[in-house]
Amino acid sequence: MAGRLTVIILALVIILTSPGPVIAPVMFPVEVLQEKPEPDPEPKIVTFEATAYTWTGCRTTTGTWPSRGTVAVDPRVIPLGTELHIEGYGAAVAADTGGAIQGQKIDLYMDSEHECLQWGRRKVEVQIRR
Repeated sequence: MAGRLTVIILALVIILTSPGPVIAPVMFPVEVLQEKPEPDPEPKIVTFEATAYTWTGCRTTTGTWPSRGTVAVDPRVIPLGTELHIEGYGAAVAADTGGAIQGQKIDLYMDSEHECLQWGRRKVEVQIRR
């Protein structure tokens, strides 16, 4: 038993007195790399011919119920879901299409037939935001 105890003590002495592995200090870069968001490109401004429509009892092409800010567009010109700002109307989203809405034409949702008649047909500047 004394021999075994001697071996254990000797092993502990060797472990405790031997140099351990050399650990190199960890160097962190001064600059932390962060993904920087790209700045929003300048909104594109295009002139469109705008008409107005009101409640039809049907959902839009995107499946929502039309409300103020809903715009029917030609999706080949303005993709559905695009955020817009329309001169004389305000903020809007391209959420609908229509048979007569082709090319540089848009149809704006209004709350009443009276508003539609007041709007009529006019040229407007449309800011295409994203």
